[in-house]
Amino acid sequence: MVDSEQVQPFIPFQFPETAALGVPDQYGKKQGQKIPKETIYQQASPTHAVRQLFVSQVEHITWRYKLSADTLNVAANGDVPEIQVFDIQLKADCDALDRQVLETLDKAIPSNIFYRIFNANERRPQLRCVMAYKRANKRDTDMMVVQDYFSSEWTTVPVEESGTEATQKLPVVLNMVSLYTELLRSLLPVPARPREKIDEQLNRISELSVLNGKLTQLQGKQRKEKQFNRKVEMNSQINQLKQQIRSLQDI
Repeated sequence: MVDSEQVQPFIPFQFPETAALGVPDQYGKKQGQKIPKETIYQQASPTHAVRQLFVSQVEHITWRYKLSADTLNVAANGDVPEIQVFDIQLKADCDALDRQVLETLDKAIPSNIFYRIFNANERRPQLRCVMAYKRANKRDTDMMVVQDYFSSEWTTVPVEESGTEATQKLPVVLNMVSLYTELLRSLLPVPARPREKIDEQLNRISELSVLNGKLTQLQGKQRKEKQFNRKVEMNSQINQLKQQIRSLQDI
């Protein structure tokens, strides 16, 4: 999973009640539908090791919202017919969710999923949002291909009664593909350039990741290098990498 270092602090989304699922509580607010782990196991056939991750890390999974053309009153699109919003409550002794848990869920459910992961700290309840760049398999339309995961930082769980602007409304979009793009972009570590397509932005982020890895590796070698001439040579390479990185980060 890629942890983003966003320019702007992440603000959790406020999903409309028209897209909420489950039985209403005493205040008329729907609480979502619990998804038994066994149902996920049946759909995805995870290994024993992955099942143990579910047992040790996940308290419960709730399907909270179904974002679609009908529930949001936007244009339908065959590429992104729906986006599901899943809430994952972590176990009390777990402070991070293994990527394999998310991969198993994405394998079991042939739909785009926006995850809200909640910690179990009652004194300081926090959440982080995660979404995969997920597309339909051209060879098997019943399967989805996950290319990578992107995540917000941990942020304080919004309190509706606080009266503060702790959440943001969904982006104003014309269709479901645009909504998916905007939700994913809210988690990306590098902002989009003007008129940049999502594929182009993701390719740029991937290049940045590779270059940053090379830079870290080269800087580590330079610190250990004892020969002055080699240090000078490495410094030149480091500056070139930094220039490439700045070029890719430029908006």
